[in-house]
Amino acid sequence: MAGVAQQPGTGSGNRSGLAAQTGKSLSSWQFFTTIAWLRWRIFANSLRGKGAWGELAVRFLSYPLLALMIFGPSVGAGIAGYTIVSKGLDPWLAVPLWIIFALWHFINLSTSTTAPSFDLTTLTRFPIRYADYFLIRLMFGLLDPPTLAGIMCLAAMCLGIAIADVTLLPWAACALFVYAACNVLFSRMLYSWLERWLARRRTRELVTGMILIGSLGIQFGAQFMQRMSEHRGAQPSPWILKTGHLLVAANWLLPPGLTAKAIEQMHRSSVGLALAALTAVLAYTGVFLLILHVRIRAQFLGENLSEAPAPAKAMRARLRPAEAFAGTPAAPSHRLLPAGVAACLVKELRYLLRSGPKLYVLIMPVFIIVLMSARSTGMSYLGISRGMTGIMFTYGCAYMELIFVGLLYNSLGSDGWGVQFYFLSPMRFRDVMLAKNLLVGCILIVEMVLMYLVAASMSKAAPLDLTVATISWTVFTFLLNMAIGNVRSITSPKGVDASKMRSQNVSGVNSFISLLVVLVSVGLGTLLFWVCRWLHTDYWIAAGVFVILSGASLAVYLMVLQRLDSIAVEHAENLTRELCKG
Repeated sequence: MAGVAQQPGTGSGNRSGLAAQTGKSLSSWQFFTTIAWLRWRIFANSLRGKGAWGELAVRFLSYPLLALMIFGPSVGAGIAGYTIVSKGLDPWLAVPLWIIFALWHFINLSTSTTAPSFDLTTLTRFPIRYADYFLIRLMFGLLDPPTLAGIMCLAAMCLGIAIADVTLLPWAACALFVYAACNVLFSRMLYSWLERWLARRRTRELVTGMILIGSLGIQFGAQFMQRMSEHRGAQPSPWILKTGHLLVAANWLLPPGLTAKAIEQMHRSSVGLALAALTAVLAYTGVFLLILHVRIRAQFLGENLSEAPAPAKAMRARLRPAEAFAGTPAAPSHRLLPAGVAACLVKELRYLLRSGPKLYVLIMPVFIIVLMSARSTGMSYLGISRGMTGIMFTYGCAYMELIFVGLLYNSLGSDGWGVQFYFLSPMRFRDVMLAKNLLVGCILIVEMVLMYLVAASMSKAAPLDLTVATISWTVFTFLLNMAIGNVRSITSPKGVDASKMRSQNVSGVNSFISLLVVLVSVGLGTLLFWVCRWLHTDYWIAAGVFVILSGASLAVYLMVLQRLDSIAVEHAENLTRELCKG
């Protein structure tokens, strides 16, 4: 923040001293404009980096898709608001409000943030007031896609309510504004505390397990309720009715239900009840703000989270150095693998077992097969015949190619500072990448076996020709992704912070390339699939084509693997700079 508050006649050489002298007298507006200027300079300077213009182009290409994703739910929210109010079904406003709440925070959990590329906690090094620091923390991130989508949905819902009853517009706008603020603060509070808990590996694994169990339980519950709805003539069990009544009662005690109640009571001219409901939403907002204040205050006072061992443990380790090193295992070796490749393979396996989010992602393909193989899947609603259930294994393999993006296109991201040792140790860089590829290949084989067994046991086993065609297509796509991903992992790396709930694991260009590769491969597979069906032949033709393409992609992969050492040397500076940040 040097030089941001220059006085007349002050040169640039005295900027640091001036910032130190006048920092406490800067107004809040000067602080905000300074941070905005700093954010702009970081963005402008980042365009000088290698591949920066590609990232910018991908970002601009993603804006229309983002706008479309926001436009659709917003139109739906507006139509829902108009329909419910015009028909006098005001209590049902809680339904779209709950949907907006769920989508808001689900997208927050599953997308990466577009917040500034610098850590805002570094601002505490300067003489900044806590109130200004707190406001800055609140302001940054307001342009994230989840926040934009939620605000646009609420604005469209307010417009729909106004069209249905224009006299309700001021109150609806006020209530939905408070509800939006409640959601923003709840989201900030939730993820600030999650990042605090995820700073420790054991807590990170526990939270990830809870998220896994919760998400899988929700999907299983949705499938169960869908199957129950098919038996319309059957009487629902008492415990289901009791659970439903409890959920409805709890709805009116939570912000979505209270916001709907405030609009409903004002529509009925019950001003007192409307004010009471809106006051309750304000109370929730205040509680979320207070809890968020506790976290931000701790960061402002210099809290530094790390996974370093406690002093007592470190002291015991120093007192017993012989015992500590006596049990240190030697470098692993294997008859089939060189010692360096085997050591890196063990390291990658330990990284994987200690990463809850990665394990969660790897479970999803098998779970998707379980959901799709259920009797009441969405395929029946799309008019697809039940004879198509034999291609569940093919669907699972296509989905699996998408989730391997983070493992293939940013394979060095989890190494962080350790990437420097690859250049210092007496081993070839291609051996490092080979170990990473071997681990992902083993995961691929295990996933395919599990998916085939699940699909065969729960739905219908795929015929032999389709199975061979699917396996050859998967191998072709995997080898092609692996060849490109190895190069992109070196030329366009991105550090992965396991303690961040919303950290981007792959750069924008890498995500675009991987998606393009998978889409082209899926398009080719679909074309051959329908050609075989149009010719009324089996799928051995497609299998033969993809076997040939797999051989070609294997040759490309081996050629790329041989050149990884020279590629790593050429991009060593950029690689270490990107992964050693912070």
